[in-house]
Amino acid sequence: LPGRPPPPLAMPVSNVVLDEKIRDFVFVPIFVVVMMVKALMSNLMVLTKSEPKANLKDMKTNNLMSRVKLLKSHAEWLKPKAFQSRKAFFMKKDEGALWKPPPAPKDPLASQPDPSAAAGMMKNQVVFIGLQGGLGYWVSYTFSGFLVAMLPLPLTFRFKPMMQRGVDVAALDVRYVSSLSWYFIILICGHGLLNLYNVWRSAEMEEDGALSAMMGPAMGGGAAANPMGMGAPDMEKTYQGERENMEIFTHDFRLDDAEVQLWLKWNDPKALAGLTTKA
Repeated sequence: LPGRPPPPLAMPVSNVVLDEKIRDFVFVPIFVVVMMVKALMSNLMVLTKSEPKANLKDMKTNNLMSRVKLLKSHAEWLKPKAFQSRKAFFMKKDEGALWKPPPAPKDPLASQPDPSAAAGMMKNQVVFIGLQGGLGYWVSYTFSGFLVAMLPLPLTFRFKPMMQRGVDVAALDVRYVSSLSWYFIILICGHGLLNLYNVWRSAEMEEDGALSAMMGPAMGGGAAANPMGMGAPDMEKTYQGERENMEIFTHDFRLDDAEVQLWLKWNDPKALAGLTTKA
């Protein structure tokens, strides 16, 4: 009507008081249940994860190359006779281990990805979708319409759909967080919290795992070095390179005059110093 002032605009509601029971029966239960389900899901993924099948030929090849490298790195502690016998095992013409490279795979499917790895990924995805879908339905059905927290930082209106899912109140302050939005926040940030907890709980296990990973190629694992079966090196060229390196390798026995050096060290240190200088 003419002369009547326009109706006042809806002002944001900023004085909503949250009951303490919401913290005890909504806020905390959602956090605990979601974190427990995420921990359970991580354990289920570990259980359903399919380990790659070990190839006996690949293990033998990796062990052989590791033994060659160990022989060259520790040859100075072996007597000449012992070193020559070990060298003959690898280098004897047409009979040594380095003269028998494994045959190249003729089957073209041998270079294809392992189907068991794809099946394991599908199992993990099914478990993830099932648990998260059921948990989201439980939160939206049980705690529908609850406001569980209020952020201390100011937010723009664009954050309203993100922070107040399930609560359709246009005049409500953007800083209030609904129960469903709280669930999504935990869902996004819970993985990082679990990682921090696992690092704190199993620091020693991680050190042991790193040590075993470093020792794995030398101790004969090598089965998971190429799990997808792609980009395999040419073993014939690798064996040829190791043969050439072994042929030009010079053996120097460090303990040849150990008795003399020890006797000089105990009786005449100056003579030992002169002997070292001459050497």
